[in-house]
Amino acid sequence: MRELSEIYTDWQDKLDQDEWYFSPSFEKIIERLTPIEAFDSIPSVINELIKLREPYLIGETLDFLQSIYHKADTTEVHPVVKRELKNIETVVQNVGDDYSKNALREWKTFLRIK
Repeated sequence: MRELSEIYTDWQDKLDQDEWYFSPSFEKIIERLTPIEAFDSIPSVINELIKLREPYLIGETLDFLQSIYHKADTTEVHPVVKRELKNIETVVQNVGDDYSKNALREWKTFLRIK
C-alpha cells in the first residue's frame, strides 16, 4: 500500500510536529475505501506490517489494521491473515513493545483468533 509507505516516510519528524500525526493520516486512507476495498487492502497492510522493525510503527499499524477491519464491517479472517499470522506474531514478539503486543491481542480477540 503506497499510502502507508508514504505515511511512514520521515514519521518521527512528522510525529514531533503533530503528536496525532498517524490518526488523521490513517483516517484519510480509510475514508475513501468501501468495505470491500478495505477488506481487499488487508494483504497490503500485513505485507507492510511484517517488514517493520520499529516498535512504535508496529503498534500503530496494528491499530490501523483493526480500523481497516471495522471499515470492512467483518470479522472474517482474511486468507492472508491465516497465512501470515505466525510472521505477524514473530515480528510483534521480537520487535514489538507492550503497546503493540496488546494491540495484537485485541485484534486477535476481535477476529476470534486464538
